[in-house]
Amino acid sequence: MKKTKTPKGIRNNNPGNLELGSPWQGLAKQQKDSRFCTFVDAAYGIRALTVNLITYHDKRKAANGTRIDTVREIIERWAPAIENHTENYIRFVSKSVGVTSDQNIDLHDYNIMRPLVEAIIRQENGNGGLKTLNSWYSSEVIDEGLRRAGVVKKTKTVAKIPVTKETASATVAASLGIGQIAEVMPQVSDALTKSESHFSSGSVIRIIFGIATIVVAGVIAYAQIRRYQKGI
Repeated sequence: MKKTKTPKGIRNNNPGNLELGSPWQGLAKQQKDSRFCTFVDAAYGIRALTVNLITYHDKRKAANGTRIDTVREIIERWAPAIENHTENYIRFVSKSVGVTSDQNIDLHDYNIMRPLVEAIIRQENGNGGLKTLNSWYSSEVIDEGLRRAGVVKKTKTVAKIPVTKETASATVAASLGIGQIAEVMPQVSDALTKSESHFSSGSVIRIIFGIATIVVAGVIAYAQIRRYQKGI
């Protein structure tokens, strides 16, 4: 059985098949191809592909003079009809990204750029056999290439909960048993009530005293908890 030859783009760590000419980060010292770039690893090749697409989006114009911000405009520039089946290319990429070919998209958005890059890799190199959209690289390699190009997935931020009498009391209650709560909560609550007057006064000294009051109450509560644990 004849073994299928690995595509040049994959061998060169250049899955976008970028041509020589630009001083890309991560270029190999020895360029083994006379036309296409060779990168030191696949993530740098993916980075170059991503940066090239962002450059189209931010600095180049479509054939009608408008900003390049649709899959059709991107692929018409990326894969002109002189060497490619451009319409098939556009249909495949649009479906992969989940948009219509003429829908406006933001190439700085991770959720747009990632499937766009993966679809281009698949179209340029064929089916590599992996169960990923691009079929050649793992999700980690794709994300690293995007990260090097400055495109990262947004992380959800957890809102900070203000420290109040109620939240502090709830925190103490969550860490104790029923019997322990009954004894220590009145002291903690009383300390917090007294400290509120110090905080509201605006005086630095009184605020410090208020904080100290809470700390002392905490120490007392801790001592009582330890007594319970030791059976005293």
